[in-house]
Amino acid sequence: MASAPAPTQAYLETLLLYYEEEVEGEAYFATLADLAQRSDHRDKLNLLARVENHAAGITFPLIQKYALRPRSNATLSRSGQDQASAVLKPWGDLVADMARTFPGYVDDFLRLEAMAPPQDLPRLKLLTEHEVAAIEFLDLELSGTRDSVAPLHAYLEKDI
Repeated sequence: MASAPAPTQAYLETLLLYYEEEVEGEAYFATLADLAQRSDHRDKLNLLARVENHAAGITFPLIQKYALRPRSNATLSRSGQDQASAVLKPWGDLVADMARTFPGYVDDFLRLEAMAPPQDLPRLKLLTEHEVAAIEFLDLELSGTRDSVAPLHAYLEKDI
């Protein structure tokens, strides 16, 4: 039986970058939650932080598999905190901005999937799904749907 082709350097670099961005994203949303004025917004931002953490956890075994060396959690967390401090906005503006930018991240994750060795796809598809869940949340939040967080909770129940 033929062995699977070796992953490309571009794949490995992108995988590492996206893993690091999930760790940064957790700190980003947690920091925004800490700064939020309203408890419901704080709860939603903390839930987004949990989704980022879950996505990083799903991806981490691939980081280990390829012996990739992410920057330290402290460095990544600081970066996420700094990014959050730079985007302080009213809730509606924040949600609208995320709703505009997050679909591009799905495209990025799909490109990562296209580069991936087949055995990595189950984890990478779950990574992509976290962004889809976030977009569904944002769309529901913008439309005023009462249980806008349902897609985020559903994602958190998924695992390999």
